[in-house]
Amino acid sequence: MYLSVLLTYLIFLIPLVGFPFVIGIGYIKKNYSMYLGTALILISFIDAIYVFFTYTVKNVIVESSFNWLPSLQAPIPLGVYGDHLSMIMAIMVSFVGFLIILFSVGYMREDPNRHVFFGEMVLFTASMLGLVLSYSLLTLFIFWELVGLCSYLLIGFWYYKPNAASAAKKAFIVTRVGDVFFIAGIGAAILYSSGAALSVTGLTAIHATWQRTIVSLLLFGGAIGKSAQFPLHVWIPDAMEGPTTVSALIHAATMVTAGVYLVARTYTIFTPLSLSVVLYIGVFTIILSGLIGIVVNDIKRILAYSTISQIGYMFAALGLGLGATSIGLSIYQLEAHAFFKALLFLAAGSVLHSLLNVRDINKMGGLWRKMPVTITAMFIGALALSGFPYTAGFFSKDSIISASFSVSYLAWALLAVGGFLTALYSFRMFFRVALGKPRSYAAEHAHESGWIMLIPVIILAFFSLIFGIFQNGFYTFLGARTAEITSLDAVPVVLMLGAMGLAYYAYGRTSSIPEKVANGARDFYLLVKNKFFIDTFYTNVISERAVLGFSAVMDGFERRVLNGFIDLIGYFFANAGKAVRKIQTGLARQYATIVLIGLILALILLRMLMAVGVIP
Repeated sequence: MYLSVLLTYLIFLIPLVGFPFVIGIGYIKKNYSMYLGTALILISFIDAIYVFFTYTVKNVIVESSFNWLPSLQAPIPLGVYGDHLSMIMAIMVSFVGFLIILFSVGYMREDPNRHVFFGEMVLFTASMLGLVLSYSLLTLFIFWELVGLCSYLLIGFWYYKPNAASAAKKAFIVTRVGDVFFIAGIGAAILYSSGAALSVTGLTAIHATWQRTIVSLLLFGGAIGKSAQFPLHVWIPDAMEGPTTVSALIHAATMVTAGVYLVARTYTIFTPLSLSVVLYIGVFTIILSGLIGIVVNDIKRILAYSTISQIGYMFAALGLGLGATSIGLSIYQLEAHAFFKALLFLAAGSVLHSLLNVRDINKMGGLWRKMPVTITAMFIGALALSGFPYTAGFFSKDSIISASFSVSYLAWALLAVGGFLTALYSFRMFFRVALGKPRSYAAEHAHESGWIMLIPVIILAFFSLIFGIFQNGFYTFLGARTAEITSLDAVPVVLMLGAMGLAYYAYGRTSSIPEKVANGARDFYLLVKNKFFIDTFYTNVISERAVLGFSAVMDGFERRVLNGFIDLIGYFFANAGKAVRKIQTGLARQYATIVLIGLILALILLRMLMAVGVIP
């Protein structure tokens, strides 16, 4: 058993301890940092696979903890917890992380600071591995913050670009809002359970329904920030200013999936009320991001809004309230999404690498002939993202839509519409990139990427196609009932095929339909184009008026009230000093007189106290 605990610790400790060496060795030879960073994540993946097949498949839960501060009355447990859910997550994070970092060897080869980049990527992956293997909410929160720090560093990796520096700060600040809710949830859990709920298995110590509702909603508030759900979704499109491989790691394997894992891990504490909130926040986010994704022209931002939407499906699955089945549906969608979203981002990265970072899909076109491997892989990714039959996305997303029918007709209808929007913006992107004639000089001179970048793309394309065969076994492994594909799945499939046809008719050939639709519904188009003015509201109302206005009030209070009070105290003592120092004459006769008077007064006071019996 000690070996299992050691091996589980090493899954995240190997890259966590190794990341300084990745950066340090880069000062000797920068390419060494690329190879060492890739090797560290590969070792973590092999370790996770070994623990999984040696212990987890035999239903052995690797659990080890110790009390961090024994002197306190309430225990503060630290340790690792490797059950079915956490080990599945650890394998996904390390495997997809390895492929993304391997792709980065070719993508970042010419960057002068690539040794720092690979060190931060290794730390990012290690932080996510530590998060999913945490025994307590405290250690989970520590790694949660490390994930946030790494996202800040990597989004702003090209910090000399104003947009990148601004995007990093925006991501850090917005996710901190969610973190306030998360830490408040931890505090409430400790309060309501006398400290027992700090461990991931101790949440059942909270019994009162209203207490569980409060704690679960606070934890979900943290998940909303990290997983970019409405209303804290605004950071993730701007986060595309970082290197594309950073975007792939954030969207597929690390940061945005952390919130989903948090809700799945703490699922036992969620009440019907809090689950309803989870469901409809997810559903609303799917529709909101799907509409915006249709009008965005930046290839990376299209994928960013698709991530917001697909994470919404994961939360919607959890919000259905089907117990272990909801967890199975959500995590299967998470794992499938990791494959096809990493695939799409790496394919986009290959395109940008060839086109010298031209990101506007209207300046691409005709790339299928010039980059056949990359664009074929992108086509597979778009099929999986859209839920094309028998791809990974079909089995994951359509199962969620099917399961929702028995819970809420409204949720089912909106989830199906979300699938239509997903297919529409996915194939709008694909057709504009792949078909037609090149629409820019960069597109005319595009070329295929090297094999060090293509191999990870091909592997991810393979899993995006065949991952559906693991569906039933996956659900059973997580303790869920097998989610059957029913006749209701014909509805989202028909909508998806209709969206593909509409996308080809409008964007796969020369057409004036998009302009006619935009002009015919001008007001709605502008509303969507401006992202429903949510960013504008946050900037103009929350930041500039509320926050800056409050800061101005506090500044006036500090200057006039606090500083005035402090100045008054200083004035009092300064003048008191002036009055007192007048008795300091330097004359011994005067000092003796004062001492004598004081002695006489003391004797008189003593006599009075003796007279009234205070002193016998």
